[in-house]
Amino acid sequence: MTNKNDSRLQRKYIRAPLKSACLYVDGEHVFKARVLNISEGGILLSDLPHIPEINSLPLALDLLQFPRMQTLTFEQIKELKIDEFPRLIIKTKARMVRSFDGIRPVDKIFVNFIGCDFFNPSPEIKSNISHYVETFAKNTVYLLSLFESLGSRSEQLEHLRIVANLLGYDQQMKIPLLRAKVLHDYQSLGSL
Repeated sequence: MTNKNDSRLQRKYIRAPLKSACLYVDGEHVFKARVLNISEGGILLSDLPHIPEINSLPLALDLLQFPRMQTLTFEQIKELKIDEFPRLIIKTKARMVRSFDGIRPVDKIFVNFIGCDFFNPSPEIKSNISHYVETFAKNTVYLLSLFESLGSRSEQLEHLRIVANLLGYDQQMKIPLLRAKVLHDYQSLGSL
């Protein structure tokens, strides 16, 4: 029986959700996939229109640069527009973690997610990703604090929903479900 504290089961880097696009090259073709989460060590991709034949993928992804929301006033947060956040384009190579040996080409169509490890990312790329993950984590803690201090004033609820929307959550979701989703993502930042 394995122990939850077993170091082999611990993540090397914390990860954060990232709703972004990724372009990857296979041969002479460029394909687009969705990024679900990111860490200094790699990314989780979904909706790949094509499973690459090569293991080392040249890729480019869009990395949003969130402000630290706990340092802003409610009036400043209301003025934020996610489309106006600065973005970095990260270009690197990644290796697929999952092996497809023995899988028929038709079965590859049903693969939904592929984890990739970054292959020799530059210190600048690692720093940019680390900053993104750290900022997302702090913003998640801030959002959780808004749930804890939620009273009956409509301004408090509006504040919470705006911050949730800026972090990529469905602001129309019922509060208990939204809180559960945010709490799950917070717990997933560093856990297996």
